[in-house]
Amino acid sequence: MKKTTLILVVLTMISLFYSCSKSQLDVKNPNDPTYDALNTESGLLQLAGGVYNNDVEVGDNFYNFYWIAMANHENMADATYTPWGNWSWRWANQPTSITLDDGTVITPPQEGEQGKALEDRNVRTQGDSNAFAHEWMTMYNSNNTCNLILELVENTTFVNDAENKKALLKAWAYFWKGYAYSRIGSMYTAGLIISEANQTNGDFVTNSMIIKEATANFDKAITELNNTSGDISDFMSSVIPSGLVPSSFRGNNPSQTLNKDMWIRNINTLKARNILVNKKVAEMTSSDWMDIINLTNDGMQQSDFVFVMKQDGVNFILSIIIPARLRLGWHFLSERLVQDFKSGDDRYTDNVTLLSSPQVNRSGRGIQYGTRYGLSDGDYATRTDNKANVYYGATYDENELMMAEALIRTNQIEDGLALIDKIRTHQQSGLSDISGTGLTLDEALEELRIERRIGLFLRGVGFYDARRWNVTKQPQSGKVVLDALGNLNTNATFNYNYLDYWSVPDQELSFNAPTEGSVDVKT
Repeated sequence: MKKTTLILVVLTMISLFYSCSKSQLDVKNPNDPTYDALNTESGLLQLAGGVYNNDVEVGDNFYNFYWIAMANHENMADATYTPWGNWSWRWANQPTSITLDDGTVITPPQEGEQGKALEDRNVRTQGDSNAFAHEWMTMYNSNNTCNLILELVENTTFVNDAENKKALLKAWAYFWKGYAYSRIGSMYTAGLIISEANQTNGDFVTNSMIIKEATANFDKAITELNNTSGDISDFMSSVIPSGLVPSSFRGNNPSQTLNKDMWIRNINTLKARNILVNKKVAEMTSSDWMDIINLTNDGMQQSDFVFVMKQDGVNFILSIIIPARLRLGWHFLSERLVQDFKSGDDRYTDNVTLLSSPQVNRSGRGIQYGTRYGLSDGDYATRTDNKANVYYGATYDENELMMAEALIRTNQIEDGLALIDKIRTHQQSGLSDISGTGLTLDEALEELRIERRIGLFLRGVGFYDARRWNVTKQPQSGKVVLDALGNLNTNATFNYNYLDYWSVPDQELSFNAPTEGSVDVKT
């Protein structure tokens, strides 16, 4: 964090990562968010740029979204694993039991099921070791920043084209509010709707209400975008990426600038995701699937701007991302992900390596912490600057696979399979087409499951899939695992028994007790 130039604390427990230089702002009191510089066009643009950087330090704690929180998602998807106790990772990916091929039942060496271990640590004094805190703190930090933008924009003097600039800054704020509420509603059993900067309330509502608020903010963003005229690219380039420190926060193509149509398509894909990932498959209705088809039809295209971050070699903090840490011994490739690669998949050939000796029962913390495989310097894991992406938002790949699932589950199997083929070609998998091969519904759904596991690896949706497919609750057979002696089991049964949604962190509740009428804040 030494090269981050300004951290603005705007709440006792919710801080704003601020991307301005002191010389630009001439800040007199860095703890006062009402200083005059924010009422200027340049100051407001710098504030808007800070929304994108969700790495936040609060006091002595390190609350982090794009490494710690996103690693939790990949670990709970059993795509990666982390045996270390840092930030309670080892408890987040601890199955309740594993039954080996010979019927032997293996239980965790410490503390039992995941839910109890994490709930026991949901205490404010645990600080950043409370796994529940990271996504909550960073997303409400972003929401607070957006509220501040919306309050300041009407009173800001713009050099020219004021109405267009105001509409775009409002769209930017509403977009990130929608994103923040999407993450909160998709991860926690309850949340808060907060629309004023530096304020809070104790009116906790259900996660479904939080997702509705996400949609409402996305729709407001679209409305503001439709209120603009002309090409917005020049103005947006002052927010992405040139208005940002560090410079690596940018679109998938460094030279690409976000335009209005791309932005709206990004929003439609995120709205489709919110429908898909917050219900069990059995709870989805024909109307839900049709809504997903409609949104993804107007969703992201192959050449669209994608919200990503890359390690750029300038800021130390940018090595604190999953692709780099997969090469530094923090996270490891799960045997259960490797077994989902189809034979002949070039994504496997290009990225997965066989270890010289297997990792077995790492640190004695459970046999799930073991693997025969590692990752080469490639698409998934790298310490090379400007190579691997860390995905904040949705992608074209995710858009097409959501549409594929909706089509398959509404008996348009061949159309869905054609989209899976399309994404495999897009990702240069080298796999043969599966459309036109006469697959049954169950076979088509298995191809979809595999492709979401592989094609969307490290995209932040794997745990959502495990939850909605009931992998987190129903024992899963046919799994590969190394036992404590290193023997290979190919038909093990995993009883993950993970929490589907997390409780509100005690970091919030210790200072903000639920008011009368609030919903239950504990899972």
